[in-house]
Amino acid sequence: MATKAESSGSDAELDIKNKLSLSDVKENVRNLIDAEIGDDVKSLSKVKDMLASALQEKRRLEQQLSAVSSATPSRIQSALREAELATGRIDSLAASHKKTRRDVQSHLNQVEPYVQQLDDLTKQVQELEKCMEYMKWLAMVEQLSSEVHSAISANAMPSAVQQFANLAQVSEALQDSACINLQDFVTSTVLFWYQILKDKLASEFDEVVKALGWPFVAAAISMPPTVATQKELRTRLATLFGQLLKLQLPEILAAEDKASYDSTLLPGTRQTVLPLQLLLQPLRKRFRYHFHGKKQTNSLDKPEWYFTQVLNWIRDHNDFLEGTIQPFLDTEEYAHINAKTEFTRGLLQVVAAKLTHDIPELLFDEQLLSHTIDELLLFDKELRSNYGYPKSQPGCLHVLTAPACFDKWIMIEKAFAVQKMDTILESSMAWCSQYKDMADADELKVPECVESFMTLILVITERYRCLPSPTHHLRFLELQLDLLDDFRVRLLQLIKLESGNPLAGRYAAILNGANYIIGVLQEWSEQVFFLQLQYFNKEQATMESFNSALESLGGSSHDISKISKGFDESQMDMLEGTVFDEILELYSHLRDDMTAKLEQTIINDIRGGSRPFQKEKWFSMPSPKDYISPALSSTVCILLQTIKERLQQIEEQLCQTVLKSLWQGLAGKLNKFVYEEVILVNQFNEGGALQLQYDMTRGLFPLFGQFTQRPENYFKDVKESCLLLNLKAGSAILLRDLLYQSIHEKPSKGIQQKEAPVSALHDIGVYRLSPRAAEIILNLRTDWPKY
Repeated sequence: MATKAESSGSDAELDIKNKLSLSDVKENVRNLIDAEIGDDVKSLSKVKDMLASALQEKRRLEQQLSAVSSATPSRIQSALREAELATGRIDSLAASHKKTRRDVQSHLNQVEPYVQQLDDLTKQVQELEKCMEYMKWLAMVEQLSSEVHSAISANAMPSAVQQFANLAQVSEALQDSACINLQDFVTSTVLFWYQILKDKLASEFDEVVKALGWPFVAAAISMPPTVATQKELRTRLATLFGQLLKLQLPEILAAEDKASYDSTLLPGTRQTVLPLQLLLQPLRKRFRYHFHGKKQTNSLDKPEWYFTQVLNWIRDHNDFLEGTIQPFLDTEEYAHINAKTEFTRGLLQVVAAKLTHDIPELLFDEQLLSHTIDELLLFDKELRSNYGYPKSQPGCLHVLTAPACFDKWIMIEKAFAVQKMDTILESSMAWCSQYKDMADADELKVPECVESFMTLILVITERYRCLPSPTHHLRFLELQLDLLDDFRVRLLQLIKLESGNPLAGRYAAILNGANYIIGVLQEWSEQVFFLQLQYFNKEQATMESFNSALESLGGSSHDISKISKGFDESQMDMLEGTVFDEILELYSHLRDDMTAKLEQTIINDIRGGSRPFQKEKWFSMPSPKDYISPALSSTVCILLQTIKERLQQIEEQLCQTVLKSLWQGLAGKLNKFVYEEVILVNQFNEGGALQLQYDMTRGLFPLFGQFTQRPENYFKDVKESCLLLNLKAGSAILLRDLLYQSIHEKPSKGIQQKEAPVSALHDIGVYRLSPRAAEIILNLRTDWPKY
């Protein structure tokens, strides 16, 4: 029933679709006829032609459909046959696969027991091979140990040393082995024979060097051996020295020798070669005897005693080390080792141990600690400059960089520097120059207190320059920058006291001092030492920011690549700037403010005496023809007298750098003052214009001739105004008309119209004043016709 209902429902839907499609066809036919015929009833005859054409197209389409319908079944049949063949082949392959899989599984089941047996046997063989290798190594060690024993029993020390060297090579080769017990066995065997051989050779070596007079100290001087005996002793010494070099333990094994390993090695160094260790033993014993324990020579307040003793030992043994020991090293392929340097480094180890022992106690006494630091710095400097110890080799200064000691050192340096600063500023001669009586040597006019302060800063630099780490350099640099800023603040306090009268008292001396500090810091900024500190400081800051950025971003590969790119770009920034940039900016600001204050004070004094000159009746001056010879006006003489006194005063008080800046600033302000407050606010007749020009060219400008060959170049506004005011009447009127036309009338010739007045001004020597300003100046002449 359901099927019938569904069938009837589908038929109904089909009828509806047919009706809809039929109505659509009718609608399309109607539209087609309307499009072809339109409203023309007479053209209805075209319908037959349209019907015939449509029937012909229908027959053509039916023929094509018939041809396609007849060809399609044969293609489908062919495709079906190929599909059936492919299906058959697939079924055949699937059956073959199943059969092969069953056969393989059956074979695996059959051979599995044999595979397991073979695997067990292979493991047993591998274990046996390992055991054989293990036994071979043991046999080799036992054989070498036996040969060492036999050679020692036969007193054949060269052979014993050679076999020991082979045994040491075996031990070194086994360092990466996983056989821990074998390693321990070989190491203990090597150390066992090492101690025996070392004791035998060391006793004989000690006997030979004692016969040669070693160590060469004043208390142990004895009669030297005869020439023949000395030759024999040197031959024995060479043999023993070579054997001891071969007995030298590798670095890996040296640490295992607890009995002879030196735990006081300087940072970044290795063990001293064995024969030099034996040479150093008597001196180390003497050092411990005199400078440890309760001897009077062991005094905390006399560190110079053991520093001097070590330097004496280096000096006394220098010839023997270079003339006797160094050739032994060269012949035994140890030419890369310098005997004197190794010997010095061995002595420095006992010095470092002594300092490490004493410093915790010295921390409670600032005076003793400061004295020890001073002596140690002097010792290190003398050791490298006078005793040939290379700068690349470590000294004892690393002891001072331990956190507790270094912090205390910084605190002592700061306290001393502040105390010294107070002392030099309180001196009665603080603001006087040391070289004031020496004209040639006093160009900078540096106050004594400023020079002493900068010497103090320089001494601090020399004290920490030799420290091994740039991190500690930066700590001291930070202290120096704090001291420089502290001194600047003190200068500011003094400036406030002197600002009431900058031309008297200490104001000029303070200005000279600030300028000197700027010059010194700029010079230091170009030194390699401070450039390296700047690079290290920037690099350290960049790495810290890089690490913090990585932590905040969580480690995304995209973010890391972006940060890395930014890090690469910041590498160039490390080459820019200096460590003194910030403090230099502060001191430069201080100097500029002081210079501006002094400049304004002088200008105010000049303006105070310029009132008569400003009020001069320039428009009613007598004609030049009325004078026998021109002369300076009486009003300008008062002004010039004030200027001359002030210029002479600052020339005596200020150094050349500050003086140059100051007089140029004064010239600029005077130029503006005369131009704006004398020329522009007055009217001039011919006599007035000529008098003004004479006052300027013969009065004002020459006052600055002691500073420059062409002072008029610093008064261009005044100079050009005088030039315009003293033009011939005809030229002035023509120029004024040209300027008026270019400024006030509508331009008609484009660019040429704009350039004409400028060219005209250039022709008469006016380059600074604009055309509008020149027109204003020309209109100040009262005896020229007006518009």
